[in-house]
This record gives sequence, structure tokens and C-alpha cells, in this order.
Amino acid sequence: MGLRPHSTDPFRDAVAVVTGASSGIGAATAKELARRGAIVVAVARRADRLGEVVRACERMAPRAVPHGSHLGHPADVASREACEEVVAFVLERFGRVDILVNNAGVSLHGDITSVLPQDVERVMAVNFFAPVYLTLAVLPGMVERGRGSVVNIGSVAAVVPNAGEAAYGASKAGLARWSHGLSVELHGTGVHVGMLHPGPIDTDMWDTVGEIGHPGKLYRPEVVARGVTHMIERRQVQLTVPRRFGGVGVLYPLLGGPVRWGLRRYDKAARAQAERRAARGPG
Repeated sequence: MGLRPHSTDPFRDAVAVVTGASSGIGAATAKELARRGAIVVAVARRADRLGEVVRACERMAPRAVPHGSHLGHPADVASREACEEVVAFVLERFGRVDILVNNAGVSLHGDITSVLPQDVERVMAVNFFAPVYLTLAVLPGMVERGRGSVVNIGSVAAVVPNAGEAAYGASKAGLARWSHGLSVELHGTGVHVGMLHPGPIDTDMWDTVGEIGHPGKLYRPEVVARGVTHMIERRQVQLTVPRRFGGVGVLYPLLGGPVRWGLRRYDKAARAQAERRAARGPG
């Protein structure tokens, strides 16, 4: 399909790839990009849910976008081969990638003594290396055209450690450093790289939280989706949504750093866990 991006609007006719797009933040972002006029390729493992997202993108798209332009592409981005296949598919279909949103992620919650090496490897494969592989695959074309945007979805856990999330936080912290490094290296090329740290968002990820619980109020994924388009429009390097969580990273070292903050969080989670066990009774 010979689509030509608008010279000033970063979304109109732009080809946008969104990973982890079958639900939550990814689905909301795909729909928001479609609403803004982008051609969306929604990538995720769950093909059935991808169909629902693509149909929603079609309904939200401006009339100027041809019906059937949005696509779902089932893939598990945990491997380099799968990531490169995703980009090859999009390039064959549309000839370019203008926007890449690396949202696919897996969580790992629980007692660190029960975590297996392969569990950590899976977290790093999806949360860190998949964005690396996908970005490296689209960057040559973006640099050659002198335009493009990559937005990586991180977490407040990348800045402040949470009890039971050492591997998850490490994967997002690595992604943040990678993103900031890219933004420096790509300065002057016309290619934008941004890192978006969501606070607690209402997604499927909390289904695997287990006994550590979640922080209480969960915000709608649409908050993050709007943050993504905000970053692309303003070419921001970093953003935290909701904004109130941006101050947490600033306060973290002032509160005593990882030992005092981490122990405080761990004690709170441990107390809550003990209370739940006591409420259930013996057995």
C-alpha cells in the first residue's frame, strides 16, 4: 500500500506498530493512534482479541483512512526472530514504519527465593530485548527518511523498587537507560525516542500479582494512550502518567534509597500478606 505520511501531522497516514495490543495499554494506544489518523498494525499473542482491537480501530479511524487498512498480526515477541518477522511483515505490506510503540510486557511477582532463572530470562526477553530488536529493525528506515518515533512503555517500578518485582523493575530500568541513550545518539536525525512510565494502570498484569496485592487505585489505560500521542507530538524523551507519580522518582533517594524505601514497601506487603492468610484461617 503506497501511503504517504503528511508533512506536518505525525499521525495522519503514519504506519504505527503497537505491541501487546490485544488488551490494556496496547489496545487503548492502538485505538488512539487510529483515531488520530494512523494506520495501525496491532501485534500480540492473542489473535482473537486482536480482531476486536482492529475492528475498534476501523470504527474510530477518520473517513480519510481506507477501510481495511488496520491489521492484526499475531506474534510472541519474546524471540529475536519473531521481532524481525513482525517488522518484515509491516515493511512488505506498507513499505515503512513511522511509529513504533513497544508496549508488550510480562510481570513477575512473588518471593525472590522462588523465582527461577528462566522466569527472569522471559521477563528480560519480552520487556527489554523485544523493544531492542524491534527498534533496531525499524531504525535504518527511520533515519534514512529523517523522521519517525519510538515510544517505549516502562513503569514507575523502573525508578522505585517494589516488593516482589526485582526482575520486572530491572527490565524496565534497562529499557529506560536504552531509550535515553538512543535519544542522545539519534539527536539531529529527525528520529524521536521516548520513554513513558505509567503508574498503576488497570490491565491484565494485575491478574498475576498474587499475594503482594496492588497499590489501590488503578487508572484507565486511556491515560497512557493519550500520553503516547502527547510524547510523539511534542517529541518528549520522558513522561510519567498520571503526572503525580513523576515526583516519586525524585523523592526516592531523599527517603533513604533502596534499603529504607524497599524495606518499607516490603514490610507493608508482608503485613498485608499475613493479614490475608490469617483471614483465610488454617489450611
